[in-house]
This record gives sequence, structure tokens and C-alpha cells, in this order.
Amino acid sequence: QSVNNVDSSAVVPFMLRSSVFPASGIAGSAALLAAISSPVAATDLPPAPSGVDMMPEPEQALIVIAIFFALAVLTALVVGPFFRVLEKALPEGWFANWRATWPIVGAVYMVAGVSHFAVEQAFEAIYPPQGTWGFWYLPGSPQFHVEWSGIAEVAGGSGLFLGAIAVGVARFFGKEPPAWLRAIPSFAALGLFLLTWAVTPANIYMYTHGAQMVGLTPGDQPIPIEFHVVRGVLQVLLLSLLWGYYNSASSAVEDDKGTVSAAE
Repeated sequence: QSVNNVDSSAVVPFMLRSSVFPASGIAGSAALLAAISSPVAATDLPPAPSGVDMMPEPEQALIVIAIFFALAVLTALVVGPFFRVLEKALPEGWFANWRATWPIVGAVYMVAGVSHFAVEQAFEAIYPPQGTWGFWYLPGSPQFHVEWSGIAEVAGGSGLFLGAIAVGVARFFGKEPPAWLRAIPSFAALGLFLLTWAVTPANIYMYTHGAQMVGLTPGDQPIPIEFHVVRGVLQVLLLSLLWGYYNSASSAVEDDKGTVSAAE
């Protein structure tokens, strides 16, 4: 039985039977866990609402490339023209003050990174199996990729969120933080920007093949296409915030270095 065919409503009866009839409950729970933890090939999933998985693999590959291209173009448009227009439209200082809050995104990544271990099987279920789209043959098991990306999200999120807090605290007490401290949230934002691109294939796999995160998505019903559209828009915004913060913070660090050099 595949992960996506596990009925989430069966969890409660299994728990009830475990408390009333221990022997049968344990056996049933073991069967449920075995079904959840079993690896699922792309061919084992039911047809996705997008219909992409029913296309020839060359067409699937082109769609994946097109999605990456669209995300990149939209991100560039938001970071460039849209942010510039927004900054000019808002009262002076408002955009800069809003940009100063962007490191809060780091806290979201910290939580997401922890969830890679708290609900690890859910993330493993959306990792594209070998051969997906006709070109996906990345070495390493799903568990390996879920765990390293979880660690990276916690590390990057901590650098962005806690690093920005450290910089803010120093300035609150009237001390200008050193360049190395101000560089931490900047490079953390860049790292999270690249990491977000690295884990994007899992999101695309959910769209193209209808994969679901066991215990976190409906399970017995397909995820509507509208969900993927909304998530795509949010990802563009997330990428834009990360790159915008990195670009702004790194430019500020370089300007400070130039000022110090000129003074010397």
C-alpha cells in the first residue's frame, strides 16, 4: 500500500484498539506504520490533479524546467521593479523599516527545519524517487536529504533571525556592531535563498505527481491545483525577501568598509 493511499481516519481507530485490545491494537498500529514508512515510487501514486505525471517524461522535464524559470523570473521582477516602485510609493523610511523586519523569516525556517525531524516521514514522502521526470537521479536516500536540509534550515534560520536580533540589540545600546556580526544575517539570508531553490523539486513533485506529506496533507484526497498556485506565489515572495535582505545588508557592510578605508 502506498503512502498516499493510507486513510488518515484509520489512525484514531488504531489508537482506540491499542488501549482496549492491546494485542490487536499493536499489530494494527505496526501495519499502519509499515504502510506509512514504505518507500513510494512515482509510478505507485494515483494520477495527480495536474495530469503532469501522465505525460511522457520529456514533457514532464520541460514543465519542471518551466516552473523553475517562472519562479526565477517572477522573483527577479519582485526584487527589482516591484520593490523599487513600492519603496517610492511609501512614505520615506517605511520600506526600510519593513525590510528590517524581514529576518523574522528566519524563525519560520527554524521551525521548518525542526519539523524535518519531528515529522520526518512526511517530508520523505514528497522527496522525488529516482527516475522522476526522466532525469532525477540525485544520490542519497530521502532520509539523508530530509535531514541535511533540516539542519541547514535551522542553521540558516538561526543565523538570519538571531543574527539580526544581535545586531539590533547592539545598536539599541548605542554600539555599532562589528562587520563580521552584521555579515552573519546577510550571508544566512543568501544561504536560505539557495536552500529554498535546492528543496524546490520536492514542491514540484507534489504538483506533478500528487505526492502528499503523510499526516500533514489530506491523504485520502488529492491536493487541489489552487494550493500549488498559492504556494508558488508565497515562494516567490519568500525568495524575494531573502535576496532583497541579503542584497541590502551586504551592500551596507561594503559601504561601511569603504567608509572606514576612506577615513584611514
